[in-house]
Amino acid sequence: MQDFGIEGLVYEILSWEKKYERASLAVCSDWIKAVVVKDFESLMSLAEFVTDKKLPKLKIIPLEAIPEVKIELPKQNGVLGILSDYVKCEKSFLPLKNFLFGNVVLVESRKIAIQLSKSGFKTITISGEYFEAKATSVVIDNNSKISKLTKIINMSDSVEGLQQLIAALRQTVLKKKNRAKKLDLLVKNYEKRLSLSELGMTTTTNSLSELKTRIAQIIQNKKSFESRINQLQRTQERISRELINRKSHLESLESQIKLVRDNYAEPQMDRIANELTLVNEQIVEQDKKLTPIQNELKQKQSHLAELMAHDTKITGEKKNLQHTCSSMNQEKYHLEVDVRRATKDKEIAESELVKLRDEEQKLISTSGTSVERMTEFDNSLESLNSKERDSTKEISSRERNTDTLNRDLTELRQKESKITSLLATFGFDISIDVFDVGSTISSLESEQNRIKNSLNAGAPTQYVEISYGYKSSSSKKNMLERERNTIVAFIESVEKDKRQTFLDAFDIVDTQVKDAFSKMTGGSAWLELENEDDIFDSGLNYLIQFPGKPKRESTSISGGEKTLAATVFVLALQKLNPSPFYLFDEIDAALDAPNTEKLSNIIKERSEGSQFIMVSLKDSVVEKARLIYGVFPKHGVSHVVKYKDKRLLPSMSNQE
Repeated sequence: MQDFGIEGLVYEILSWEKKYERASLAVCSDWIKAVVVKDFESLMSLAEFVTDKKLPKLKIIPLEAIPEVKIELPKQNGVLGILSDYVKCEKSFLPLKNFLFGNVVLVESRKIAIQLSKSGFKTITISGEYFEAKATSVVIDNNSKISKLTKIINMSDSVEGLQQLIAALRQTVLKKKNRAKKLDLLVKNYEKRLSLSELGMTTTTNSLSELKTRIAQIIQNKKSFESRINQLQRTQERISRELINRKSHLESLESQIKLVRDNYAEPQMDRIANELTLVNEQIVEQDKKLTPIQNELKQKQSHLAELMAHDTKITGEKKNLQHTCSSMNQEKYHLEVDVRRATKDKEIAESELVKLRDEEQKLISTSGTSVERMTEFDNSLESLNSKERDSTKEISSRERNTDTLNRDLTELRQKESKITSLLATFGFDISIDVFDVGSTISSLESEQNRIKNSLNAGAPTQYVEISYGYKSSSSKKNMLERERNTIVAFIESVEKDKRQTFLDAFDIVDTQVKDAFSKMTGGSAWLELENEDDIFDSGLNYLIQFPGKPKRESTSISGGEKTLAATVFVLALQKLNPSPFYLFDEIDAALDAPNTEKLSNIIKERSEGSQFIMVSLKDSVVEKARLIYGVFPKHGVSHVVKYKDKRLLPSMSNQE
């Protein structure tokens, strides 16, 4: 690319601080991907190359042809300066910076930008609002940026670039997938919370309806009790008035009796005494009737007080439930809003994921044809070389003819000037008709243009680029193949070692299983691989044959037999990878006495290399232990007794 005089792309040459990024991108958005070349000749060469290759739209900026741009900074508050002062670049690219940003004034606010725009200045705010002169148009840049992906796409002219692009796309797709999964989990969480809230809402609604029913019933009972109390109070008042009347009547009678005793005879006194006795009896009866009514009134009043207290309590509970219901409604509304937002984010993420997958497939399909295109380029290089040689010969011959014509034209012009000067001495007029050579010149120029168009000026450059790309791709391919062969050889060696290690361990465990099972039961047991060709993806069969019984797998035997088989397998693994100690919890519970005895003998034999801690209730196991802890209950409390085998003491002293 150096043959075209390319200096780089605009976004590679220029830089700015984060604060002025939006303003800079809004101004140079149309030129940000333009190609910068040295001079106008480089521009023409690159333009011909782009036209021949039928490439898409491309903007080219020649450095030497950039006009000088300079404006006077308006003196007004809120003006920060010329935007080019806030853009950074090398000294050689100053004309480019002035060309793009030298006529734009950077201001603080939109109001100042509009005022200066009406005055004839191009203005830009820090937030990216770009106003053309005379307020003819406005460009607003919210959040534009040049992504790393865009740079890769623009600069990827090889298989490596496309592979880098595919890797970037896959990483982006993976991020989108992870984000979609998080959104799914978030939506599920919100749905669970929403279902719980709806369940709580339903329960609260049911409780509220029950409370409303109970409150209505209590209110009805309250009304009936109040009416009954009012009736009783009226009865009490009536009886009280009667009592008062009776007492007043009694007092009058007593006064009359006293008067009669003083003034009347004995028979009249007896009659009055009888009447008085009768009145007293009536008063006693009325008192007896009044007592239960008063008791009932007191009971009703106490019951009414209880009902009013209960009513107050229920009213408080109702308010609490209403408050809880309103809060749950608010939470339900927020959850529904969050669910809708999460669903919308999920849909957006899924659509972006689909677009990225489509782009990935396109790039994968494009990268798959790069090798074929490279082969086509190699085949076309030979034909281009031959065409180049023929074109070079034709160009040299045409150049010789052109030099001859130029010399003849120079001589003719010299002669013409001499003749013109000679004629001028004789009064020659310039307006006189002269010989027309325009048709001859135009025919010669058309022939020259035809010769230029028939030549491929970019063939050498294209050949150099293609050959360089082919050589670099071939070297990278060879390097990758060597690395691949090394990795494959390493993987094969690891797989071989892994397989051999597994088979050695398998043989050891199989031998130990056969030996231990034969000692314990007199039968036979062994291990078999389901698929010897693929030992890591297949399973392992544990086959057992007790004396007098057919062989069976470990999954189809009884509980006691499974215990025995599992113990044998653990003891076999002990030989492969011994542990410092083993802990067994009543593994002999399902074994009969002979098998328990055999198990205890094998554990005693294996205890020479490891320590066995075993919980057992069988005498044959306990009697072979060197250290015994017995646990027994006494008065509701567990007690522990310790017994150490006396045979252990001499061995311990010998070790000391």
